[in-house]
Amino acid sequence: MRWLALLAAVLAAAVLPYSRPGIGVPLVAAIVALAVALSARRSARLVVFGGLALALACIPAWLDAPWIVAIDLVAACLLAAVSAAGVSLGAAAAPVRALVDVPPLLPSGGAQWIPAARGVLIGSFLVVPFGVLFWSADAAFAELGGALPLPSLASAPGRVVVFLGVLTGAVGLALAQRRPDPRTKRRDVSRLARWEWTFPLVLLDLLFLAFVVVQATVLFGGHAHVLETAGLTYSEYARQGFWQLIAAAALTLAVVWTALRVAVVRTRTERLLLHGLVGCLCVLTLVVVASAIRRLHLYEDAFGLTRARLSAETFSLSVGALFVLVLVAGLVPAVRARFATIAVAGAAFCLLAFSLSNPDGRVAARNVARWHHTGQLDVGYAQSLSADAVTALAQLPEPLRGDVLAPYRRRLSAAEPWSSANRSRRNARAILAAETAPSARR
Repeated sequence: MRWLALLAAVLAAAVLPYSRPGIGVPLVAAIVALAVALSARRSARLVVFGGLALALACIPAWLDAPWIVAIDLVAACLLAAVSAAGVSLGAAAAPVRALVDVPPLLPSGGAQWIPAARGVLIGSFLVVPFGVLFWSADAAFAELGGALPLPSLASAPGRVVVFLGVLTGAVGLALAQRRPDPRTKRRDVSRLARWEWTFPLVLLDLLFLAFVVVQATVLFGGHAHVLETAGLTYSEYARQGFWQLIAAAALTLAVVWTALRVAVVRTRTERLLLHGLVGCLCVLTLVVVASAIRRLHLYEDAFGLTRARLSAETFSLSVGALFVLVLVAGLVPAVRARFATIAVAGAAFCLLAFSLSNPDGRVAARNVARWHHTGQLDVGYAQSLSADAVTALAQLPEPLRGDVLAPYRRRLSAAEPWSSANRSRRNARAILAAETAPSARR
């Protein structure tokens, strides 16, 4: 039953999404029906309602009218649930409820390969979101995926949904008619045995390693290689996928935290293996974060620095620092025991340091330096900054300096009460006054 359910789910994900319904629908339905028949107790209800459900599932291969096909497929799903659970208000939800009270699709008892197969299954699901993020973030990495005989990545989300839906439905229908054996010991699904956490972490490490290799040869390889590999300009390549990479890094933190909590470790060797796989994942993630920051720097060189880009850069550095802290915690027990406290305190100190570094002043100084090299300056954006930027903007030559600082003169000319005393505004007024005095004498 389990293998037939898995076969139905794989076939459904391969042939059903993103195409008109046809012969594939009754084919998948027939495999599901066979899985249910092999697992179920024979009954008139199963034959009658299950037969009607299978007949309605054949309509997509017979008629083309979308509204007829849609109604028949919904009715077929409801009749399938009725065939398993009987005519009741809760019949439609019975297959899903059945999955809660039974062992997993691949139970832990029996042959030794079963936990390993479950680990491969978990790892396959785990690498999907990371693969989607990496493929959408990097055109060169997508080229690597394009060389493989895989379906279009754009169709992956829909295919995953169909796969999970058919797998859940097939197994749920088969199990909804079973009465749980009271002698069966329920497995603690909140814990994973050695092969169940080893395979997912190994698969994830390999995916990250492939991405890092592409980054080393493309992003850090120079302009010509980027143009040849990705078919993009260097600035376009730098802009592409920054947030996907940061999302992948943040998601990795959740994976590391979960792995350390649910992995069953019985020996010193297993503990070293777990820490080694997690540590390798953290190191590779640091390279991913470095790639994201490198992209941002290249984009800033092309288009200048803004508050949003500076904040993104700082956030990326914070994510990288958190991974470094995770690595240190794995090596130093004292840090591991106070990890949360150190992380929160470190985040607070980083925010304080970021604030004291005068972000607007840094943005202005970077753009002034860029103007000296390229002669390009977004005057409107420079004028929208706060008084913190006046010191840097005053380094521009006339007449550009006068044009950029004109709005600041108007904004800072208004009188303020003593309660509004501010160092940056005071310094900015002094600079503007010094700029105005020579002009008045001339």
